Amino acid sequence: MRRLVPVWAVVVLAGCQTYDFERVTPLTVGQTTQHTLSANKRLKPNIMLLVDNSGSMLLPTDDTDPRCAAGCGTSAATKCAASCPTRVSEMKAAMGDFLAQQGALGRIGLTVFPQPVNGESCKAASNVNAPLAAPTRNDDGTDASLRSASAAVNELLQRYPDPNGGTPTGASLAFVGTVSGLSDPNDAREDFVVLLTDGLPNCRDANPVNVCDCGDTCSTARIAACACTQQSCTGAARCHIACLDQGGAVENVAALKAKGLRTIVVGFGAEVSRGKGPEVLNAMAEVGGFARACPGGTSAECGGGACDASTFTCAQRFFSARNAGELTAALARISEVINPRPCEFVLEARPSDPRYLAVVIDGKPVPAADDTWRYEHATQVVTFQGALCQRLENSTPQAPVDVVFRIVETL
Repeated sequence: MRRLVPVWAVVVLAGCQTYDFERVTPLTVGQTTQHTLSANKRLKPNIMLLVDNSGSMLLPTDDTDPRCAAGCGTSAATKCAASCPTRVSEMKAAMGDFLAQQGALGRIGLTVFPQPVNGESCKAASNVNAPLAAPTRNDDGTDASLRSASAAVNELLQRYPDPNGGTPTGASLAFVGTVSGLSDPNDAREDFVVLLTDGLPNCRDANPVNVCDCGDTCSTARIAACACTQQSCTGAARCHIACLDQGGAVENVAALKAKGLRTIVVGFGAEVSRGKGPEVLNAMAEVGGFARACPGGTSAECGGGACDASTFTCAQRFFSARNAGELTAALARISEVINPRPCEFVLEARPSDPRYLAVVIDGKPVPAADDTWRYEHATQVVTFQGALCQRLENSTPQAPVDVVFRIVETL
């Protein structure tokens, strides 16, 4: 909630003198009320990995690497040598580390796209490769089983068939929105989709920028609007495959957000840093509810990219990586943000001054103290301490703790 609060001059009455009311320039106060998910022990989140396995994943991560032959990876017949770091080999290496180290982070599942059927190269995801772990009433004693489930996800991913086909990102996102266990209003868990993609979305028959109706006779303007994602978009055999599907992908990310699923966009490879790549992935990250932020107001928090100190957001909203090391680092940053620590909360808005933050527990204001809570202005993190932290840790859906943050952003 945001309110405009007009401030009036004080009126003084002395003897028989009278003073007119004098209105002064209103002072704008922006107040935000952040109501959390009633604690409920901050159960571990549902995390669906949506992994791009399109043909371009066979390409080198760095096409100037001397270990990679010129033109290798352009097809299954021209696969790069084992010594050449390719997008798929680097992705598997980084995901192997992530799943081994963060296996107990949440209930992790896997969906790979495209899923070619009968030679069709644009088949969107239509089944889950590794389902989310079975839900439990609470997370007590589940770390071992979650790690085992993550190890099974990693084993499946490491032996997954070679990349092939186009990039039906939009339709695959739409499928994930139908997966059982995600966006369950009764499980009191946060829901995330981690989209890992090396290319631009395409493969949409109903794409309004397709050039199917004009083929090789398309005008220059029509071809430009198509924003081809491959070498050629003309000809009836290719028109539905290669035109950029930015609208469909963004719309489906927004649809997931409306269902309570936040999408974390991770771009991997050369295409995500040039041409239409940054524009498309930024648009997806912005509507996905998990855009990169820089709460300390520094570019270092944005991986060296620009930080807008007025909004504390990174110019590049999505996470990006060019190799296994950078992807491992990006996944580690993501893990830190979604880690369900019951006594830590990241504020959605920054108070203009730490004094302008109020915490209300079960309807009663609680002041900051050594045994209640503290606030780190640089990171926007509120940490509960002592008996209050213990109270949050012991909360359940049947006996929740209602946590409200009241934040004055501007004064």
